Amino acid sequence: MTDIKSNTKKPTPSKVYNLASAMLEFQKLSVTAKKDGKNPHFRSNYSKLESVIEAVNQGNQFGLFFTQEIEVKNYQRDIVVVTTVRHINDDNTYVSKLPILLDDANMKNPQKIGSAITYAKRYTLQAVYGLPSEDDDGNEASKPSVNISKPIPKGEDDGL
Repeated sequence: MTDIKSNTKKPTPSKVYNLASAMLEFQKLSVTAKKDGKNPHFRSNYSKLESVIEAVNQGNQFGLFFTQEIEVKNYQRDIVVVTTVRHINDDNTYVSKLPILLDDANMKNPQKIGSAITYAKRYTLQAVYGLPSEDDDGNEASKPSVNISKPIPKGEDDGL
C-alpha cells in the first residue's frame, strides 16, 4: 500500500502483536543505530540520540512505541531518566531507568545536566530495545580501577 501524500510504503501488519511478540519481530530485524557521532577525546564513534530513535522507530511497524520521562526527586538532587516501551494492543511495558550521577558543582550546570540526560536517554533506549552499542563518553568508566601488581619471582623476599 502506498501513501499518496508522502509516496512511501506503509507497513501492512500480517499479525496482531502484543509487546513480547512485537519486540521479537523487531529484534529479528537486527537493527543497529548508525554511529554518526564522534568523540575526539577517546577517538571513537558513537550513535547520536537521533540515530538511536530512528533505529528503534523501525519497531513502529509492529506496534511498538516509547516514551522517555525525567523523574526529579529529593529537591532536584535525584534525576532519573525512565524509558518505557509500549505496544498499541498491550498494557505491558518494558522499562529501563538510569540515574543522572553528577557531582554537586555539575548539578548546578544546566549544560552538564542536559548532556547527562541525553546520554541516559540514548543508553536506556538502546538497552530496552536490545540495540548493540559502542561506548563513547562512557569509555572512562570502563577503564579498570584495579592495580595489577607483577608477580614476585620464586625465591625473592616478599616482605613478609
